[in-house]
Amino acid sequence: MVLLTKISDEDISSNLKKRWEAGHIYTNIGQVLISVNPFRMINGLYGEAAMRGYVRKNRLEMPPHVYAVAESMYRNMVSYKESQCVIISGESGAGKTEAAKKIIEYVSEVSAGTESSASDAIRHIKEMVLATNPLLESFGCAKTLRNNNSSRHGKYLEIQFNAEGQPVGAVITNYLLEKGRVVGQIRDERNFHIFYQVTKASTGALRDSVGISTPDGYSYTSAARCLDVENIDDTKDYRDTLEAMRVIGLTDTEVSDIHRVLAAILWVGNVTFAENEDGTETSVADTSVTEFLAYILQVSPETLAQALTKRTIEAQRGGRRGSVYQVPLNKVQATAARDALAKSMYDRLFDWIIARVNNAMRAVQPVKYTIGVLDIYGFEIFEHNSFEQLCINYVNEKLQQIFIELTLKTEQEEYVRERIKWTPIPYFNNKVVCELIEEKRPIPGVFAAMNDACATAHADSTAADSSFMQRLAACSSHKHFESRGTQFLIKHYAGDVYYEVAGMTDKNKDQLLRDLLTLVNSTSNSFVRSLFPDDIDPDSKRRPPTASDRIKQSANDLVSTLRRAAPSYIRTIKPNDSKSATHYDDKRCLHQIKYLGLCENVRVRRAGFAYRQTFDKFVERFFLLSGKTSYAGEYTWRGSSEDAVRAIMNDMGVKEDGWQMGVTKVFVRKPETLFALEDERDKYWHRMAGRIQRSWRRHWKYMNDMASRIQRSWRRSKSRVEAIRVRDYGHDLLAGGKERRRFSLVSMRVFHGDYLGLMGHSPAGIGGRLRAACNLAPREPVLFSGNVTLLAARTMMSSRPSPRILVMTSQYVFILNVTIERRAVSYVLERKLGTISLSHVSMSPLQDDWIVLHVQNEPDMVLNTVFKTELATHLKRIHQGGLRVDITQQISYLNKNKKATSLKFVKDESMRDTDMYKDKTVRIGSGQPANSRSAEPIRPKSSAISNAPAAAVSRPQYRPQPQAQSYQPSIPSRPSTSDQQRQSAAPAIPARQSIVGQPLAPVVATRPTPQIPSAASARPAIAPRPNKQAAVAPPPPPPPPPPPPPVRREPVFRAKYDFASTIDGGLSLTAGEVYEIVEKHDNGWWLGKSGANRGWVPSNYLEEVPADQAPASNGNGQAAFNPNDTVARLASALANRRN
Repeated sequence: MVLLTKISDEDISSNLKKRWEAGHIYTNIGQVLISVNPFRMINGLYGEAAMRGYVRKNRLEMPPHVYAVAESMYRNMVSYKESQCVIISGESGAGKTEAAKKIIEYVSEVSAGTESSASDAIRHIKEMVLATNPLLESFGCAKTLRNNNSSRHGKYLEIQFNAEGQPVGAVITNYLLEKGRVVGQIRDERNFHIFYQVTKASTGALRDSVGISTPDGYSYTSAARCLDVENIDDTKDYRDTLEAMRVIGLTDTEVSDIHRVLAAILWVGNVTFAENEDGTETSVADTSVTEFLAYILQVSPETLAQALTKRTIEAQRGGRRGSVYQVPLNKVQATAARDALAKSMYDRLFDWIIARVNNAMRAVQPVKYTIGVLDIYGFEIFEHNSFEQLCINYVNEKLQQIFIELTLKTEQEEYVRERIKWTPIPYFNNKVVCELIEEKRPIPGVFAAMNDACATAHADSTAADSSFMQRLAACSSHKHFESRGTQFLIKHYAGDVYYEVAGMTDKNKDQLLRDLLTLVNSTSNSFVRSLFPDDIDPDSKRRPPTASDRIKQSANDLVSTLRRAAPSYIRTIKPNDSKSATHYDDKRCLHQIKYLGLCENVRVRRAGFAYRQTFDKFVERFFLLSGKTSYAGEYTWRGSSEDAVRAIMNDMGVKEDGWQMGVTKVFVRKPETLFALEDERDKYWHRMAGRIQRSWRRHWKYMNDMASRIQRSWRRSKSRVEAIRVRDYGHDLLAGGKERRRFSLVSMRVFHGDYLGLMGHSPAGIGGRLRAACNLAPREPVLFSGNVTLLAARTMMSSRPSPRILVMTSQYVFILNVTIERRAVSYVLERKLGTISLSHVSMSPLQDDWIVLHVQNEPDMVLNTVFKTELATHLKRIHQGGLRVDITQQISYLNKNKKATSLKFVKDESMRDTDMYKDKTVRIGSGQPANSRSAEPIRPKSSAISNAPAAAVSRPQYRPQPQAQSYQPSIPSRPSTSDQQRQSAAPAIPARQSIVGQPLAPVVATRPTPQIPSAASARPAIAPRPNKQAAVAPPPPPPPPPPPPPVRREPVFRAKYDFASTIDGGLSLTAGEVYEIVEKHDNGWWLGKSGANRGWVPSNYLEEVPADQAPASNGNGQAAFNPNDTVARLASALANRRN
């Protein structure tokens, strides 16, 4: 719309009208989206196909759409590492709730990734975020005169993301539920949707248990004479609500308790009262209603009737201090007490649901960024406006103030501060209206006057209202306020609104009588009692917070939250009041365009700049685009950031009128320029990624060649003959009855037995500690040792797979547990049984890793180990072939209590090569045929290459890269002889010894490390060129390069995210730091080391540093990090690009 020839409110309205009639309901004013409610469904406007069209597209590539706003927010969060929020404003019925739903749907769909790439937890968070829409619409929306699905509460949903941009949780903040709607509505409006859903569609058993009937049977749902709404299917919506409750994890008991409270609220409205002759005392007109209500609430009928018709007063002064009196209530007071109970029950039920939803959606990973979506009630002007409309319009004033400050006021002030050429544009700042309502000094505002009236005339509501009107006289000098008898006028940004004083102070008190609190606390229903915690101190002298205090605090908190994120804006317009899909009310829309300030927004946009950023951050992101500021991905500029910005913009060919330099920031006028810079930046990293891939492929080929040579040498080793023979015996043991795993059939696979290294290690080592825990003799041979998963029994709970260590000798089988005591790993013997006591062994015919050891007269042992066949082979040999091996689809075994239990095995192709245990059932995909045998050893080929010396083998030449702080291109030169001699004199560090005895993951036994030949032996010497002038002796060959760097003693991993440990024995992680991993665990927790500190860390927070890219150690157990490491930065960028 910034391209309009004429800029006026009428021209903007005419443009919106033409687009609306053509079905184009969205229009852009720069980065602000204008949405006009179509009051009809438009084919192809929403859905998965429409979403895919906006993925990874900037806002200028596609037509204006709410999806474009959501895409821009998500990509800005990922690219610029900033939290985002969207502020949706407009009148009631303009389409704010629908716009919020579409943004949530898009962000949840795009951020969660594909079904294959997203984890189960991320998909579950996405489902729960989407499920909040129907749930909160049912409990928080209602039909009004202007909108069939009007939000009667404010909701700010923050979707939480990890560093990769994946949703990991969400938080909902609730603002000012219109609970007065529970007890009364104006003609042709409805109560909250949930009451009509429950009364129309609930099941028979539920209806009978709490006495639910049709909506015309309750005063709270039938008084307004509107039971059905066009285009709203209460039965279908009820099913969606129940499904949403299931998704967020509500139990059947909790769902039943929610229905109980809803039924109680409806029955409270049916309680009527009768007065005595003088009208001073009231009684319940129909006691059968209170008796059934008492049954639902599980309280005494007499206590319920007394709480509704009498009030307990305790004397605080005089000679009878502490005396308690029962004061009867008249009919008006009793009705007010009844309605207060219903409103309080619904309000607290709604808060409970919000808290329960937040608990279900709590973050499963550390939160790095958020995207907030604000869906709040729109500005309201009715024939009769009361306290609810005052609070609603006050919040909308605060939101309008944010929009003005961030789009008009702040922007113009920044232009002046940065000395940018700029023509100021006048606008209306509604800050004065916000101060009129919320300020306390120097002149008390409307809320302050109301609170003072409630405090001084609290006993009589009429007297409190009169006191309120008197105190409002102090505001008469304000130009946006007028007093009109029993009404007062506030000139809001959206129009003048008359508010009726009658009943305002009562609604502002928002307190429940002590008798009603005592009533609900006496219930035997724990759920009802939990809704009313004892948080009110009757002896406290402090004034409890009023409703206006709470909405003021909530509004200020909301403003603070929005200011912490980068905002986007959607301004919604309601084309007519009749909800017609064909009528565009010019006068109505022109009024909205004026108070929304769209004309001023267009003018500011046309004269302003779309993007601004500080010099250093701009250079940090775009320095790659200029050859003057970068080389091979390294920042090489040595001048100021301001000069670097000029170099980048000039090298990119940006026209001078398209950008300006401020005092501290660079300003880009058009978004097209920014998109072009971002596109060039992406292309640069794509080219660099191609270089890395080519280099990696060359390196991988070299590694494969070396691995092949090692494998051929190892296969020729005679020491493997016995291990291979035992392996073949294991094949015969299965007798073709069990499917095989792919990797168990490779030719290199042999049965080593002692995988934890208990043989041949010193007593002080891990192998020695394991021998000590098993109390083995010094020279007692160990046939098998390894990490296993034991199906461990738990008290009063089902068994759970738990990691253990298994050690087997010819006489005993030992099961050891790993514990951490005083931050040290210790091994505890958990079970010891004789091998002679084993009756037989059971396995399934599938490729899973489960094996059951059946013990005579003792509970059986259910294990999971990748070396199951090897374990069974050793047991069979101990029993000299007498041990029976059963292969069956369902294994029966004795549990801890010696009761027969079955373990069932099911083929599930979705599991592939990994088995999954759940509820006594193991699922696994198809494996290799049961009659498969190990591949035959590969025989060495007789060729020139294999018979040639090592020096003749061609391989890539690798040169060490200098660790400089900044890259300075220069011509490489040969190192001096003295330097080479010093390097060659450096002592060689012995190769790393394998750490054995890992308690949490199987480790291959130690193998000798082949010695790497030096460069001098790997390539022939270069013959010197002959000298034509004189025949001199050729120079001696250069000395060999320095020996290879020392091999790390432990695997090195880099932390991908920050992690603050909250458990004993845990180790906190810092993103980017490097840690050594001492032990690994199958359950996802590894034992890490950083200097002298050791502790457990989550494995999914770490990524392994390849050996050829691992930095040198800095002496404290961590690797020294070089910020200018080109390869590391490019590899990281490649990983981010793939994500």
